[in-house]
Amino acid sequence: SGGVIFDGSIQTPLVRSESFQQLRLESPTRTLKVGAPEGVAIESRAGDITAACRKDLTLRSEEGKIWLDSEKIELKNIKIALPTTRGRTYAGIYQLCVCENGRLFLSPPEGHCQADNVVCK
Repeated sequence: SGGVIFDGSIQTPLVRSESFQQLRLESPTRTLKVGAPEGVAIESRAGDITAACRKDLTLRSEEGKIWLDSEKIELKNIKIALPTTRGRTYAGIYQLCVCENGRLFLSPPEGHCQADNVVCK
């Protein structure tokens, strides 16, 4: 009810939902792949776009850039490297740092980015 199931691949020039209805593409037990030789565009003119997954979410560009173009970008739940010596506190002001493995962490704004033993694991 309210959907269709395909066995195998499909090709179509257009997939859309009824007016004022959500469009969901889902594969409950396998991979869902959307591909095109000249690009894939996902656009919402009036609402949000959400991507959620149980494990890793990968954004990859093999020959170009990945652009995050917004007035506000929030990175939540980033670990904070505690300074090894007592210094001034800056009321929630940190510098954004990167571990050798690519993990992001926050560090006090003064001095170099320095990770403790916990943040880069």
